[in-house]
Amino acid sequence: MCTSKLCRHLIKHFTILLLWPIYSAQAAVTGYEIASDELYANGREFGEAGQYRAIRGTLTFAVDPQNARNRIITDIELAPLDENGQLAFSSDFLLLIPVNPASGNQVTLVDIPNRGNPIMQRFNLPTTESPDGDAFLMSEGYSLLWLGWEEDIDSGFRISIPGTADGENIPISGLGFAAVRDAASWIKHDPDALVSTDYLLTFGLSQSGRYLRSFLYLGFNTDEAGRQVYDGVIPHIGGASRIDLNRRGAQPVSQGQFNATSYPFADDAYADPLSGVREGQLDNPRARENQPKIFYTNSSVEYWGGGRIAAMIHTTPDAQRDLILPENVRVYLLAGTQHGPAAFPPAAASTGQLQNNPHNYWWPMRALLTAMTEWVRDDIPPPPSAHPQLANGSLIPVSEIEFPDLDIDASLNSLDAGIRMPNPLLQGNGAPGAELPLLVPQVNEDGNEIAGIISPELTVPLATYTGWNFNNPQIGDPNRLYPLAGGYIPFSASLEERISNNDPRLSIEERYASKTEYLELITAAAEDLVAKRYLLQRDIPAVYQRASAHWDLLMSGQ
Repeated sequence: MCTSKLCRHLIKHFTILLLWPIYSAQAAVTGYEIASDELYANGREFGEAGQYRAIRGTLTFAVDPQNARNRIITDIELAPLDENGQLAFSSDFLLLIPVNPASGNQVTLVDIPNRGNPIMQRFNLPTTESPDGDAFLMSEGYSLLWLGWEEDIDSGFRISIPGTADGENIPISGLGFAAVRDAASWIKHDPDALVSTDYLLTFGLSQSGRYLRSFLYLGFNTDEAGRQVYDGVIPHIGGASRIDLNRRGAQPVSQGQFNATSYPFADDAYADPLSGVREGQLDNPRARENQPKIFYTNSSVEYWGGGRIAAMIHTTPDAQRDLILPENVRVYLLAGTQHGPAAFPPAAASTGQLQNNPHNYWWPMRALLTAMTEWVRDDIPPPPSAHPQLANGSLIPVSEIEFPDLDIDASLNSLDAGIRMPNPLLQGNGAPGAELPLLVPQVNEDGNEIAGIISPELTVPLATYTGWNFNNPQIGDPNRLYPLAGGYIPFSASLEERISNNDPRLSIEERYASKTEYLELITAAAEDLVAKRYLLQRDIPAVYQRASAHWDLLMSGQ
């Protein structure tokens, strides 16, 4: 089972109470074992949604190896079959659903756990004291499903899958895609499902964000009966990468550093000058049908490091032109953020040369989830894409970055993105080994990015926030980036301190007459983001509180 406090909070030790078979020609979910069904959080009321039930157990599946939608699964032709000629497997699950279904928002949000760990509760802004944080997801009335899809883990939400029947017993790991597809189809189309809502969204983060990109690319948003399953998909901080899951001997647990990115990168099909192939992430025979609405959300790290090349989801394969995105797709850069926000107050530098970046992107992420819900349920168009572009100079080759002259013992301009990985679905494997282009967001005189969703902390800054952080020489090559980390470089408090530090950036006292003025500017910037729908009104007090604490942290000696 999970070892973290939060995971223990979500998944208790299973005690089988009920086995319920399902017999439906339209659903690949064949049954479920309920371990426990109880009021969640001791019967706490979550706003208008009321009380929630927590149902824990196991879903059982059976898929048809002969179905055209399943043939993409590697080694499925070698699977052991049951007496009905079906391939059976099962997944751990947890459902949180309103006790009164009518009080919910008619949207089920399906979590794609990261290495077995639940992730979508981060929308709730959890704390050590309160795993549910402010209970944003429940108070908004979402039904929530966590489901196992990964076999190569020891704890958390797991999938139990058969091995090949060829004597080698290699796990058929691609069934992890079928589980997420068929659980959604069950909810959407089977009246006997444990939860039934009109709309389905799914969210994946980092490893599981890459999972969702592969899920879409391989065509799993269409079920065995040819129906669409997910209405909205949010692959978060996956860049242009995919996951190693649908391969004999796959290792999805891998961090995917410099080994997870292959052509195609963007959704529409564009001719690849290196391989001669023309294909898209969505524009291919498997994925062209039943496309969902999609938000690609990335931190600055996915543009800079690990071979994730996030810029390539909105530029041509030759990295020379911006793309016009498909109507069902939006792309958002959470400007000045790292892969996962570091703690605030920032700790001293350790693995990297800089302190890790504490810029919190979960406030705009909550606004984007709300916008996605309104898009799929109410047909309200979402806020426009917000990302850097070649045409206006906010996206540039790394050799052209204009970062201020600070005391950093490495060169940004000489970084590279690594090489392409093979794509076995393409002729010639998609030119593996070719150098990946590295296009990065341009910055202003403070070193802060000028495009994307610009938070109040960037509009009214007290520091420079980067999507990169070079290795501390004690742990690695100081000219290489530490994986998934950004940097934080606070401004000098005073002009005297700035001169002493030889810092070209204006000091805090040169920028703002007082803390009162600074916080008034923060509030104005936050209100502007609310108007643009990149921030929720309910989150302005938290943004204000963080800004106030940040001022006190840096100006305490003044």
